[in-house]
Amino acid sequence: MIESVTLGNGTPMGQSVVNLVMNAGFLAKIDLLIVLLFSLGSWGIMLDKYLQFSRLNKSSVEFMRLFKHARHLGDMADQLKSVKPSPLVRIFIAGYRQLERRPGTEPGEAVFSPTNTTRLDLALDDAIITEIQNLERRVTFLGTCGSITPFLGLFGTVWGIMTAFQGIGSAGSASIAAVAPGIAEALITTAAGLAAAIPAVMGYNFFLLKIRLANVMFERFRSSFLSVLE
Repeated sequence: MIESVTLGNGTPMGQSVVNLVMNAGFLAKIDLLIVLLFSLGSWGIMLDKYLQFSRLNKSSVEFMRLFKHARHLGDMADQLKSVKPSPLVRIFIAGYRQLERRPGTEPGEAVFSPTNTTRLDLALDDAIITEIQNLERRVTFLGTCGSITPFLGLFGTVWGIMTAFQGIGSAGSASIAAVAPGIAEALITTAAGLAAAIPAVMGYNFFLLKIRLANVMFERFRSSFLSVLE
């Protein structure tokens, strides 16, 4: 059986932390509330982005399977009518709409002029940029959370220590018993700030890597799309 950790006065540590938070000053509670909101927001974004990239990976595997086995681009376009929209599907459609079919040939075969090729390049570029921007949405909040919450925690700590020393001056005592509660209350905000910042920074770096990999995948598909037309 796991026993609860107790402090010197016999109070469980978790209960002691809760008591310190409940007995904290008004400014400290506001500071902790802001940190909590940042933390909840970052965890919500990380969960949403994790699901988004999971769907991207699944849809990309299915799309590339269809693309490799398609006889021509027109056949691919027909198959995509029954496929759920996904980043690679939208990029393909953006490029396919710029193709001009040669009279009397099968769908998917195209004649290119310099203007036609330029429109195709721009359409693929715009589609890829749009998909990358969609993947980047709200990720910057994780970086903001990782940068701000430690300073919010530090602000609460500094304010709490100032309050503790004011209490010492008023009481005329500098004993550990007089200082410890105020210092412990102040340090809680630092711990809360770090608890919010560390996962946010890890998530920010993780999803930046995922976005870079997605961009590489989009560019590789772009090359494959153009190579089919050569």
